[in-house]
Amino acid sequence: MPPNDKMQKTASTPAEAAGLSHASNPPMGSVTTSFFVSMDQVFSTSNVGSGSSSNASNLANSVQLLWFTSVEERPSIGNSTSDFQASATIVHSLLEMHVLTDSAMPTLRQNLRNNTPIAQIKITRVGHLGDGQDNTEMYSSTFTNCFLEALEEYPDKLIVRARVNTRSDTAAATDYTGTQSSTSGSTSSGWDYTQNTAMAS
Repeated sequence: MPPNDKMQKTASTPAEAAGLSHASNPPMGSVTTSFFVSMDQVFSTSNVGSGSSSNASNLANSVQLLWFTSVEERPSIGNSTSDFQASATIVHSLLEMHVLTDSAMPTLRQNLRNNTPIAQIKITRVGHLGDGQDNTEMYSSTFTNCFLEALEEYPDKLIVRARVNTRSDTAAATDYTGTQSSTSGSTSSGWDYTQNTAMAS
């Protein structure tokens, strides 16, 4: 029996789709609305930190972060018995952030063209822990001495890629045992990629 042309075309569709440049591009809202990002004063005219809800000021000069990704790795040499810290340097990928295309887009584009340094990029996740504890910071990643490497524009969002020199992470220790959740301290760590050394936490 001759092969069914329609079935052959249908079967090849997934492979073809996988080869599209946007096939791995996460859709808008793939994370949640609890993630926000700030870049110095870039988002000062479109920020969410001026809202009336509790702790909104924690998000000053921030906008909703639709998606982000980064990789920290140690490309080591040798074997498990060697001194890996001496044999390799900790490296960090470009920090990729997806934000809505809004009034900050021209500023971001000009910063890229001029190679303007961004002193601090901060990604924050907030939680709503009960009455009076809206927008409580659950954890954050702060990157310093950053430079924009690429801007990829879509009709409804902008993908921003930045080179970073340091990273510090802070996570809240949350107590869920009471009638209302609360934060009770935090843990933190940091690394300076230019010096290949830990930062004071």
